[in-house]
Amino acid sequence: MAKSKEKKKAPKPPENAPTVIELRKEIAARKEKLSKRKEAATKDGKVNKFDAKYRLAVKRLKRAQRKLAAEAVRLRPRKPVEAAPAAAAAPAAAAAAPAAEEKK
Repeated sequence: MAKSKEKKKAPKPPENAPTVIELRKEIAARKEKLSKRKEAATKDGKVNKFDAKYRLAVKRLKRAQRKLAAEAVRLRPRKPVEAAPAAAAAPAAAAAAPAAEEKK
């Protein structure tokens, strides 16, 4: 059987970014709301996973967590772009210049 590839680790968002701080506050609020909804959906010690308000709270929490993950990807440090493509274009332009002069 073929070996499965290992997934890359998800980047962690920088702590000092203003968007990350706002998202973390939102996630904390969603978790509080979820715990309240979970208590309300519990009967006889069992959680009714199909309770509409509980499901909505779970979906909102997951949505906020996905936003945070997307923000982490957006704010991840990037490698600097090399100047190699510009350097490769310069000799080609220099070679084309003498050919244009010969046509005159």
